[in-house]
Amino acid sequence: MSLQQDLLRIALLGTERQHPPLQGDAALQPYLAQLYPAGQVAAEAPEAAFLGVAALALQYQAAGRLPAQFSGVLPTPDNQPEPGPSLIPAAAEMHLGRLLADSQLRPLLAGWLIQVAKQHRQVPVSFIPVLMEQARQSRDLRPAISAVLGPRGYWLTTQHEDWRNLVILPLDTLKVADTADIEALVWEEGSPDQRCEYLQQIRSRSPAQALAQLQAVWKQEAAPVRLALLQALRTNLSPDDEPWLESCLDDRSKGVRQLAAELLGALPDSAFSQRMQTLLLGWLDVEVRPGLLSRLGGKKQLQVRLPETWDKTWLRDGIEEKPPRGQGAKAWWLEQALAFVPPWVWTQRWQLHPAELLVLVQDSDWKEALLGGLQAALLRYPDSTWAQLWLTREDSHHSLWQVLSPAEAEATALTLLQQNSTLKQLDVLVRLSHPWSRGFSLKVLALLAVRLTRKHQQVYMAHAACRHLGYYFHPDCVDDFTRQLQEPLQLEEHAFHRLLNDTLFILRFRADMLAALETVPPKDPS
Repeated sequence: MSLQQDLLRIALLGTERQHPPLQGDAALQPYLAQLYPAGQVAAEAPEAAFLGVAALALQYQAAGRLPAQFSGVLPTPDNQPEPGPSLIPAAAEMHLGRLLADSQLRPLLAGWLIQVAKQHRQVPVSFIPVLMEQARQSRDLRPAISAVLGPRGYWLTTQHEDWRNLVILPLDTLKVADTADIEALVWEEGSPDQRCEYLQQIRSRSPAQALAQLQAVWKQEAAPVRLALLQALRTNLSPDDEPWLESCLDDRSKGVRQLAAELLGALPDSAFSQRMQTLLLGWLDVEVRPGLLSRLGGKKQLQVRLPETWDKTWLRDGIEEKPPRGQGAKAWWLEQALAFVPPWVWTQRWQLHPAELLVLVQDSDWKEALLGGLQAALLRYPDSTWAQLWLTREDSHHSLWQVLSPAEAEATALTLLQQNSTLKQLDVLVRLSHPWSRGFSLKVLALLAVRLTRKHQQVYMAHAACRHLGYYFHPDCVDDFTRQLQEPLQLEEHAFHRLLNDTLFILRFRADMLAALETVPPKDPS
């Protein structure tokens, strides 16, 4: 037992219990012996002996040992790095320091890094430790941070065991002799994230090469890695990938099978897609409603005829037998199958507008299963017409916002804000996490100003929207913000005074930080 363990034991049990004199290592023992006359614990002062040993041990641990000698190999300094991007301006360094130090401003960091990368600039190496800590905490920030490190910054991260696996660099920035060297550096030795990013970049340039590299390592990879690597096939997906994806339907991993089925569903002429469509056409059909008036008016209905038993051949295509708790088996089979077919297939086949099909779905006895399947399909196979319709008619808080372009998202948000004039409706703005256009920003500002003039408004209803506005509002509209919201900004007793001033602070900082990158000439990196 070590001296520290002996001291802890005595501290817990008390000095009244008898114990032999405490022993240290050879260098410390002569000093400990002076506390134990005749080699015994003094009966009249055991506490003094104990405290003396503790003090000696503490001092010895702090200063009484020689430091360990390094026995490894030091890295070769990168004294002559290849020319890289220019450093950010001095004013931008100040902004970066505040972004990293202020939690209120930190949501702006990702956008700032993207702007720096677009201008082909790099951050000083002094910021790398704190940026690497941000990369450790947030996987989403890693590509943006990696893009602004520069050659010397990248070299520095490779020397740190905890950093090297956080960096994701474009292939053309790696200083290696040929493709074989890149493969050895990244594909064979990189972290899972680095390997996925590498395969993604290869896929965007040479789909066939990426598929071949994936096939070469497939059997030796663990299921989570196979699933992550297979995601690369989303890029440049083509009929050439069908044979491989069809074979993945027999993979041991459920996640891999599901992803393979999802990708095959994006190929309308694939055997998988044809199987799914044939199956569903046996279950679903659009027919004219019964009755003379309905036939004369051409009113339609969605007929749903589901099988009584589950077919075990469906399992390979991703349709499981047992439903989740609270859902019927037939509804579960229908929902799963619909999720593998792009919704435009049905509007095209039945010659219906998406709005017309949604009406038929709403009138069906199988409404919940049909809506669930269509929602899942829209996330897998994005369609902006369907997404805009869904968000404005079904669920404005659905994650379908992610499939819209910035212009489409702004148009959809304005439609929703004009449909509902309550302050709470501003929450839809939180779904728009892209830099807003000037026109959209001014329209939102006008709508906000009108809503704030109404009496008995609760601040919490607009809190999230106003904070979000500060991060994405067009920077050229700051003066418009102060002018149109002058009263609540100036009157301290106004309910929205503090919230709007906090938003204005973020707006001004964001405008300043972007202007610093645009207008100040870069410093020389040397």
